[in-house]
Amino acid sequence: MEAKQRALQLAQTGIPVYPLAPGSKTPPKGHHGYQEATTDPDAVLRWADDWGLGIDLFTAGMVVIDLDRPGTDRNGHAVHGGKNGVKALKRYLEQHKRQLPHHMYAEQTPHGGIHLFFKLDQPLERPTRKTNALPGVDVLGDFVIASPSEIDGAPYLVMKSRQQPVSIHNTATAPQWIVDLLTAPQTASNPTRANNYLISGQKTYTGRLFDKIAQGANEGERNSWLASVTGSILNAGTEPDNAYWLVKWINQYFVSPPLDDREVNAVFKSVCKYH
Repeated sequence: MEAKQRALQLAQTGIPVYPLAPGSKTPPKGHHGYQEATTDPDAVLRWADDWGLGIDLFTAGMVVIDLDRPGTDRNGHAVHGGKNGVKALKRYLEQHKRQLPHHMYAEQTPHGGIHLFFKLDQPLERPTRKTNALPGVDVLGDFVIASPSEIDGAPYLVMKSRQQPVSIHNTATAPQWIVDLLTAPQTASNPTRANNYLISGQKTYTGRLFDKIAQGANEGERNSWLASVTGSILNAGTEPDNAYWLVKWINQYFVSPPLDDREVNAVFKSVCKYH
């Protein structure tokens, strides 16, 4: 109920919101993620009381820096692959003599990471995100999960400022270097190490598949890219039912903007004919 109330508050102030399945990063069954984000209070009032909350950053004219921090989940399993985005960003700022703006709105993620929210002077051309813009640092310009949604039984939490209280509405404007991190072409963070890894022949089929998924796809290549990923997943021996749900999840988080369910189904059925 708390997430629904906050979604209503955000919608009423012009920030587009969309529902998430309880305790999940994916939309409820029959819903389409940020593609159906709304500022209509009546639409939000129809949400189930236990749904989580997502924000359509692209339409809101916002960007988020997503910082991982090494830690464990409630079962003691390592999260974020040991990456420390906080240290990586600090090192980047020092090397380039840059600073984060003051008075940022921020949230802590369920696994100890941090989301830094910024307004944009100019809207992005299309929804997009950059994974590993720096080690352990993603830059989000499409959508984000927001407080008080829960994952693994832990909530996203609004981080309190010791100085002037900052809301999502009066957060700082992103400097150009943040926009550049989001929109610049992806490059390897350590080319020498990556090249040596490839030369050694250690990269597995699964590693190449994960790399392909992480690259994602934008408009103009979405259908062919998703078909290629689907074929790779099936070639790896994945059961068709499991492959279908994986492909739907990949479409939601790595295709910008995601294809609708009808197109995803058509792609999957087409690829299945050859497997």
